[in-house]
Amino acid sequence: MSNFRKYALLMLLVMGVGGFLYVITQSLSTPKAARNPLATYLVGEMKEVVLLGAPPAQPDVTFEGPDGQASLKDFRGKTVLLNLWASWCAPCVEELPSLDRLQGEIGNDDFMVLALNMDRSKADAEAFLNETNIKNIALYHDNRFAVAKNLTVPGLPSGLPITVLYDKNGVERARLSGGANWNGGDARALIAAVQSPSLP
Repeated sequence: MSNFRKYALLMLLVMGVGGFLYVITQSLSTPKAARNPLATYLVGEMKEVVLLGAPPAQPDVTFEGPDGQASLKDFRGKTVLLNLWASWCAPCVEELPSLDRLQGEIGNDDFMVLALNMDRSKADAEAFLNETNIKNIALYHDNRFAVAKNLTVPGLPSGLPITVLYDKNGVERARLSGGANWNGGDARALIAAVQSPSLP
């Protein structure tokens, strides 16, 4: 083999190794948000869920709860699936039974569905829950839209329903604009992943 061919083969080998190392380096330098471990769970019913690299702080505003004024910080220490809904919102009404079943089946000291109603009248919302046989989720009410205003993220839909999954420290881990089956396997897997002690 001539010296020229040996040199050409050597150069091809060096270029191949260089290309391989470049690909490895790029994959290791991918921004942390793009390597979010929860991305694995964005399948099926959860494929439209958004994982924000820099999520907004949990809104520090009050709303009406079953026992008086409440705020999101009152629920620190447990994973919270916050759902903003209204009785006049068709996708909200469609997904509400799945949220009710989810709360009934796995709601405990470590997890809760916090369904925050946006109807003008709390009495109307209460009547709606009774008529639709929603029994497991408590009625929280915010006709000022105080929480909704603080959850708005530029570039993302802001219409109802909006669902935000918070970890036990009140850190937003995932959000979805639009309805979903929150009692399905895909949603439960995402919730369990947020509850995992190994989640960074």
